[in-house]
Amino acid sequence: MSIISRYVLFQFLRLVVLCQSGAIILFLIAEFIERIDDLIEKKAALTDGILYFAFKMPQLVFLSLPVTVLLTSILSLILLSRGNEVVAMRACGASVYQVVSPILAASLAISALAFLGNEYLIPFANRQVQYIWRVKVKKVPLRSYNRLDKLWYRSEDNTFWSITFLDPYQDTMAKVTLYRFDQTNRLVQRIDAARAEWVPEENRWRFIQGLIHHFERNGEIRQEPFQKAHFTLRDKPEDFKKEGKKPEEMRWGELRRYIRAMQKSGVDTTRYLVDLWAKLSTPFVSFVLALVGVPFSLKSSRSAGLALGVATAVGIGAVYLILFYVGLSLGHAGRLPPLVAAWGPNAIFLAGGCYFMTHLRG
Repeated sequence: MSIISRYVLFQFLRLVVLCQSGAIILFLIAEFIERIDDLIEKKAALTDGILYFAFKMPQLVFLSLPVTVLLTSILSLILLSRGNEVVAMRACGASVYQVVSPILAASLAISALAFLGNEYLIPFANRQVQYIWRVKVKKVPLRSYNRLDKLWYRSEDNTFWSITFLDPYQDTMAKVTLYRFDQTNRLVQRIDAARAEWVPEENRWRFIQGLIHHFERNGEIRQEPFQKAHFTLRDKPEDFKKEGKKPEEMRWGELRRYIRAMQKSGVDTTRYLVDLWAKLSTPFVSFVLALVGVPFSLKSSRSAGLALGVATAVGIGAVYLILFYVGLSLGHAGRLPPLVAAWGPNAIFLAGGCYFMTHLRG
């Protein structure tokens, strides 16, 4: 690596550290203000509060990193231009591409690290955040046990739910088994159903295509098949949404296996496919935004200063985020293919960045 590349890289990484530290502090302050009332009201232990914010940090870093990289890529080049350092580098024979290549390479490396963090660290941290907040702080009893292939849930009416697939968006379940116990903890019923769906108009669950096993006191087992049936149950969709494992709490490989299993059972997996592809596209937003921000910073640095650089970063970031979340929403609604919904904004900005880069004066 040349001296010029090392110097540009150092300036860029220094700004990344400073801006990212500021972003994390602001996020933590906002999170603290939002949670402090509950922490005091529930008399949460100091260690639980510290652990909550500590496990919250990886997600906050992941969310703020793209804007941080965009902002620092623009500011670093503007600062170098204001000090006439870019002119000096080019006078020494370095092209524009040699000047910006350390920033782009570092942005790509940051994106790769973000992918690894999103794959291994963030799902674990998110699960810990949910556990600490619900069990340690809110003092809500742990009623469920999550495995990749099944959710076990204990109801207040002494009913155990075994749910293979839970769709929290449509309030449906697939491959459901209920174990119902009486006051003496004797198993009195086992209900197997291919599907269960919440009926808002009736405020109850509807079970479809199943079999009821009645366990009599004399030891006999009586079976009763059904096409559609309703049972007296206390649990509502909101209870399972709190307990179910969410895509952001799963690694990419786990989510992919979960989707394949749902597809074999005939469950609609559109939303999960969008989230699956988004897990791959989101970490590389940092590199894409840097690729777009660099040409803008080189053009604006000749006639403007830091204020315009910040405004440019905010504008580019806002446009990207609007496109990204609109694409995800359209994908979740089935209006766009999952791959297009997750990767569309990246493809558009990547093409734009490459176009602007090729029109820079070398």
